[in-house]
Amino acid sequence: MKKMSLVLSLFLLSFGLFGCQENSEVKVDNSQVNTERLEKISIDSTESNSETLVINATETIEMINEAIENAEKQLGIINMADPEFKIEIGEETYFLWIDEKSGTIMNIEDTHTIYSLSVSSVNQINEIISYNYLNIRETAWNFLKEKGWSDSAKGEWKSATVTKIIVSEEYELLDKSYDGKEVFSVQFEDKENVVASTPIILVDSDTNKVIGYIPGE
Repeated sequence: MKKMSLVLSLFLLSFGLFGCQENSEVKVDNSQVNTERLEKISIDSTESNSETLVINATETIEMINEAIENAEKQLGIINMADPEFKIEIGEETYFLWIDEKSGTIMNIEDTHTIYSLSVSSVNQINEIISYNYLNIRETAWNFLKEKGWSDSAKGEWKSATVTKIIVSEEYELLDKSYDGKEVFSVQFEDKENVVASTPIILVDSDTNKVIGYIPGE
């Protein structure tokens, strides 16, 4: 009886260790997939020839990724108009229909199933797409030209990188009331061998106005 109990105990211990090892491997695999997804997201308009919006900011990528993962599957017959946007995230590609109040996505590998985005996700994605960061970049570029600072920039306004930042003391503010608030930071790529880098421009997304900058170094 003791021998049987010992064998049974060893079996249960081995089974438990195997289960822990298997769960650990699954977590590692999931982590690797998420890391790949967080590298870049591309958004293309299917209705115009506008520039592809490439998102590299980790916070924004995670928000879009979470919005897609949490979208709710819809039942019934699907009869959709042509999609407005195409989103590439990791190895997956989705069609997107969106307006001010609702958003729907469809994996291009499964055109018989649609998913609805939450209201908060619709608002967040609309903020990104409606601007497509183009208005903000153009505003920053025009400010650079007015100040005579555009000569050090490589390319024109469409080449700028736009990210969200919290305004701090390191910025030269045109309006001090923005200190501590969230705005868009617009950074242009510099030409080779420039003496001073191109200033980083701050733009308020609500008013589309320049509210500050960091001088080039």
